[in-house]
Amino acid sequence: MKNQRRIGELITICCGIGVAIGGLFVNVPPVVYGGLCIMGLGVISVFWR
Repeated sequence: MKNQRRIGELITICCGIGVAIGGLFVNVPPVVYGGLCIMGLGVISVFWR
């Protein structure tokens, strides 16, 4: 179960980075901020427990 949680956190961080980079390419700041928020949730989840 712990390994599945770590994999989920890694996926969340990577998806957040991907969304932020995608937002940079299409030049839409709210998408960039949304990607950074998603990444932040993954990082907070790593340190939560």
